[in-house]
Amino acid sequence: MTEEECFVIDNLNDFNRETSQLDEHILSAAANWEHEFSFGSFTPSLFAGAYAEHRRRAYETRQWTLQYEGGQLPGSLNGRDTETGLPIILTMDNGATGSLTNTIGISQYELIDWSNNYSARSTQGSGYVSVKLPIRKFDVYGGVRFEHVRTELISNTRRQEPSPLSTFYDYNDLFASLNLSYHLTDKQQVRLAYGRTTNRPEFRELSSSVYYDFDLASNVQGNHNLLPAYINNLDLGWEWYPHAGEVVNLLLFYKHFRNPIEWTYTVAGGTDLVYSYLNAEGADNYGIELDIRKQLDFMRLPFLSLSLNASWIKSNVTFPEGSKEESRPMQGQSPYLVNVGLFFNSNQIPNKAKRTQGWTASMLYNVIGKRLIGVGRSVGTGTTEVRVPDSYEMPRHQLDFNIAKRLGHFDFRLSIRDLLAQKVQLKQFEKTPQGEVEQVTRSYRPGRNIQLSASFQF
Repeated sequence: MTEEECFVIDNLNDFNRETSQLDEHILSAAANWEHEFSFGSFTPSLFAGAYAEHRRRAYETRQWTLQYEGGQLPGSLNGRDTETGLPIILTMDNGATGSLTNTIGISQYELIDWSNNYSARSTQGSGYVSVKLPIRKFDVYGGVRFEHVRTELISNTRRQEPSPLSTFYDYNDLFASLNLSYHLTDKQQVRLAYGRTTNRPEFRELSSSVYYDFDLASNVQGNHNLLPAYINNLDLGWEWYPHAGEVVNLLLFYKHFRNPIEWTYTVAGGTDLVYSYLNAEGADNYGIELDIRKQLDFMRLPFLSLSLNASWIKSNVTFPEGSKEESRPMQGQSPYLVNVGLFFNSNQIPNKAKRTQGWTASMLYNVIGKRLIGVGRSVGTGTTEVRVPDSYEMPRHQLDFNIAKRLGHFDFRLSIRDLLAQKVQLKQFEKTPQGEVEQVTRSYRPGRNIQLSASFQF
């Protein structure tokens, strides 16, 4: 085989294999108690409960590569077979397949890195008490919940040998909530609600283990210094229930985040991206949401129903004084999102013929606004300082279609997911003296998913 008939292999280490294994066990128990009191027309309710959970996880990863005992791979072996696409060294009669060592000096070599393995366990105990007070046209529901969580993360401090070191994270939190509803009519109400919640780091986010994310085409590494995020939520909404199963809901919301956890990334090894997690100091998130689920019988189309959920969101992340960071949206938060569904049910057709019975269909549409997917950062100092631009996921329209038919005991269904098959695009935007430069950093088509199924019911 001549050199023109094969692709040159720059590095034998490019041919590697990695395996990972994750074992997790979760044991949980819960108890809830409710009692309704009666004082004439006044009927308050008291609620109480407890929850306990224990989780254990063990994660192990191993990686192998090929190695040539003579050092650099000779030119006679550094190519790929154009017919099979395999390396020449694996297609020769005395190639590396089938054994770890062979006559041409190629062997399989395990890369030892214990720092990528970890184990963890977490114990949670919580309890709550709440009360519901119906006062004329008002419904008042409020309560408190206490949570104690202790997490132990066991990581290895050295790469070449087991070297376990435990790090403990203890959380003791008290959460309050209050929900006040005023009934305008039997079918309409105004609701004001407040609640405090948390988002604690997961085992993987705390671990220093590095793993490859195929969706991002990059390595991801945890951060053992992550703090839990705390969120204060405030909602004001109007709700209307025209008929059973129908709702029209208009909601104004505000959320304040303390220590929100965000994706960030940096450039390592020249061009390779490494994603990780960081806490921002704080963030604010507010907007408006419209939710509609309605039969279209008022349009003389009782066999059709509509579902609409649309939101407009404004978010802003805050930074401490003197920070190099600029004001920006929250990572992962879209400025808008729209979900629309149109549903067909032939059983709702008046005076329907027998042949039209048993048909159902749906068309689902979804789009989200341009959202920050990876937070950039400043690298270096002084004249060597370089700003790694933020990475954004661009809007993408998705359309799903489903149709089903029942024939006796048989159900037939056709589903087409992502009918439009538009590209997923990640972009970076850099401000320069000549204007803003836009660059596509990753682009791919997830592809359509078509499924045809049949089932039989006894």
